[in-house]
Parts: sequence; structure tokens; C-alpha cells
Amino acid sequence: ARLLCDMIETDKYGYYHATNEGGYISWYDFTVEIFKQVGYTTKVNPVTTVEYGESVAARPFNSRLDRSKIVKNGFEPLPDWKDAVHRYLEAVKAI
Repeated sequence: ARLLCDMIETDKYGYYHATNEGGYISWYDFTVEIFKQVGYTTKVNPVTTVEYGESVAARPFNSRLDRSKIVKNGFEPLPDWKDAVHRYLEAVKAI
């Protein structure tokens, strides 16, 4: 929300890929981090795209988003994705 508010207050219009910092992560990495942060010892088995099968959503094989335009236009990048997972898990505990 902070990034969106910052953008609204400028005339720097256009498309931005707003994702958390922290480099490339896979769904496997994301899942492992969630289990780690909640204290589960569940073993997560990574699978390849071929093993998973075709997705209903049509996406290119490598669909990473380029966030460089955010910093280039003077906006503060979003926090690391692990921090975002932590804050989300804290928020759902409160519900």
C-alpha cells in the first residue's frame, strides 16, 4: 500500500512490476520458507515444471518480473519477501 500511495503522489505514470525484494524464488522456496517460519518440519519435495504438468494459466516458462523501474524512478523498494511472509503470518495469527 505504501508504494502505491507514493506512486499516486507523483506524475511518474506507467507500468511497474511491484514485487518484494530478495531475488528469484520458486514456489518450492516459498513453501519451504512458510513451513520454516511457522515451525513445521514438513518435508517439501520440489518438482519440475514437466512433473507438475501444464498450468491452466498461460505463462512463459521464465516469467520473472523486472523491478528495476521502481528504484530508477525514485521509489523505495518493497521489503524482502521473507519479511513479507513473516508479516502475513503474524497478521493471520491475530484473526
